[in-house]
Amino acid sequence: MKLLKINEDRLMRSDYFAVLVSLITAALIMLPLLLSAKSKGNELPAMTKVEDSLAFRYVTCTRAAIIYTASDDTKCNLYIETLDGDVLYNEVIRTIGKSTRVFDFLNLEDGTYKVAAKKNGKSIERTFTIKDGELIHGGRAVVDPIFKVNGTRAIIELPNEYGKDVMVKVLDSKGEELYSTIEKRQVVKNFEFCNVEAGLYTVLVDVDGDDYLFDYNKQH
Repeated sequence: MKLLKINEDRLMRSDYFAVLVSLITAALIMLPLLLSAKSKGNELPAMTKVEDSLAFRYVTCTRAAIIYTASDDTKCNLYIETLDGDVLYNEVIRTIGKSTRVFDFLNLEDGTYKVAAKKNGKSIERTFTIKDGELIHGGRAVVDPIFKVNGTRAIIELPNEYGKDVMVKVLDSKGEELYSTIEKRQVVKNFEFCNVEAGLYTVLVDVDGDDYLFDYNKQH
């Protein structure tokens, strides 16, 4: 009986040893795969280049906003011309981010025109058509927010006639949020900066997913 017990203990130890060897072997096999997966997970994603863009937004039946978004600080020619190549407007823009120009095409003859942004030999173009003295388009009018500065006061105005979700935020130079609200009606906000510290402040307006950033630089 004692011999049987000793043999049983030996068999159990043998089984434990076999299991332990199997686990160590499996771990050694899986280790390179785990290290490879960890290495891949720690790799930094490649930088995504932001392409320049040109948007044409209808404001009223005769007015439209041309929005050029630049990815770097490089000069760009923004111009409007006929399809025959007659230039009606030409401006050199140098900016990073969005640059908005609003035009009234009331005096243009009926026909199709081209608005373009040209930089480094490449051109982004949009066309628009005027018929019976009005802009022809498939979507409803979208008006961009208006930003005004009056001394220590910054003012944001947006008619928001279609009741879009409009989020307005004020951020300090560290990106910390000082004010936030969401409106579904006409927006008229006055921000007084006389009692805040000197520095660069940002007013962010999100119109149904489209972001607009306006800077207010408090000098003293």
